[in-house]
Amino acid sequence: QPPPMESRRQRRQRASGKDERLSTGEDASGAEEVQSAGTSDASGGSGGRASQVAMLGAAREERHFSSRQPPTAIERLVASVSGAVRSRPLIARHEVASSTLLQQLVVANILLSALWAVAWVVLFVWKASVWLPPLQVVIISPTLYIAWLIFEPMRLALGYYGNLNEQIGLLGPFLFSSLIQLLPQLYFVTAQRWLGWITLGVEFAMSIVLLLLYLAEVLVAWPTSKRFILKAEATYELYDASATSAR
Repeated sequence: QPPPMESRRQRRQRASGKDERLSTGEDASGAEEVQSAGTSDASGGSGGRASQVAMLGAAREERHFSSRQPPTAIERLVASVSGAVRSRPLIARHEVASSTLLQQLVVANILLSALWAVAWVVLFVWKASVWLPPLQVVIISPTLYIAWLIFEPMRLALGYYGNLNEQIGLLGPFLFSSLIQLLPQLYFVTAQRWLGWITLGVEFAMSIVLLLLYLAEVLVAWPTSKRFILKAEATYELYDASATSAR
């Protein structure tokens, strides 16, 4: 006998049952795949992080200055001099900005300049009485000495009161005049011999000391002047030009 014919309702139920089984199997397989992929990603991520940490550690070890040589004596000397001369930022507006070292250099320069002024005249007159000076020396040397003698007291006064009263308007001309006052001393050390005149050892030593003193004053006065400017900026308040004009 032929098999009984299935009704339409039974065929529908059987088809829906197959679809449910297929969807359940696919969901389960998809969940397993996602879980396995997450596990592999986690293992790969942990392995990648571990490798990155190892590379960073190796780079840090390479950045250690193990192969760097210790500083030489010249580098230590330059560092100490630059640290002593470098201007330190102001902590407060009422902090003293003047330099004690510059004040000491100016006072020592006052004494040495007075000694050099007297000694130069005495030695020049004595040398002229013993050796006949050339005409160019008779003209140039006294002229430079008189120019130095006129500007030196003004320069020292600018440095003394400018540093003591923390006035950049006085310390700036002191810096400029210190550079100018180097020229007469350079002439007495070098050019006077080329012109055929005698330079005694005492004159040479005193001129060299004055040259070194001028250079030291310039090196110390430069950062001191910058500190004066920073203190002036911190003391005075700055207003907007538009707000001031509106008032």
